[in-house]
Amino acid sequence: MRREFAAAVLKRLLDQGLLHLDHSILVVAGGEVDKQLFHSLGFTSVMISNLDDRLVGNEFSPYSWNLQNAQSLTFDDEMFDFSFVSDGLHHCSSPHKALLEMYRVTKRGVIVIESRDSLLMSIAEKLKLTQSYELTAVINNNFKYGGVDNTEIPNFIYRWTENEFKKTIQSFNPIGRHTFHFFYDLNLPFRMASQRKGRTFYYLLKVAQPFAKLFTYLFKKQGNSFSMVTLKPAIPEDLWPWLDSQEGCIVFKTNGSGAVSK
Repeated sequence: MRREFAAAVLKRLLDQGLLHLDHSILVVAGGEVDKQLFHSLGFTSVMISNLDDRLVGNEFSPYSWNLQNAQSLTFDDEMFDFSFVSDGLHHCSSPHKALLEMYRVTKRGVIVIESRDSLLMSIAEKLKLTQSYELTAVINNNFKYGGVDNTEIPNFIYRWTENEFKKTIQSFNPIGRHTFHFFYDLNLPFRMASQRKGRTFYYLLKVAQPFAKLFTYLFKKQGNSFSMVTLKPAIPEDLWPWLDSQEGCIVFKTNGSGAVSK
């Protein structure tokens, strides 16, 4: 998890008044680092969820824990204010399904931190400077967990773009105007480099770090740390002009005779 980047994103949302410390938060594919993150910022109502059936439930105190598959959450619609995931969607066999489940169970919106599908990352993949399949996650979990759907099979690292995120959300809920926020940063893979045989790659990263930081400062979207945030449409203010809210239902707007209202 990119804790420093995640903390910076949450602080930005807090400063902008979009997020509040007493909002109820569902963390999917979460763990101890997520607990530390939210606790350090002062959030009071957080539920950590994941697929780790080795847990008993008190590991994330003072927050609660729930055994959940992000792709088929058992919670009711709009049960939480926000849902949050950091580097968890690419561990799902269907990242888009998990994203939409996160959207379904929230009243206000979704906060995602993942990798961006940029030109720089494509080049890094071809040069074998970053992983396409996350072997290290399985290696770091005794070759038993940490892969796709928390199995021992290393997951493909699905990387996102702004348009893909927008289209996924707007296809799922086409009733009105969503608000989107995107944040960018650079996170060089020092941990992966330290696990390789020899130290050459690690030292090359050290040398390249200031140049990479300057490049991604000038071209922010080339950074590999990427946060995608969506806020749900307010009803009725954000409804599309061809829709109307009547007795709690969203309906196609007509003038009463069956003709479309302009």
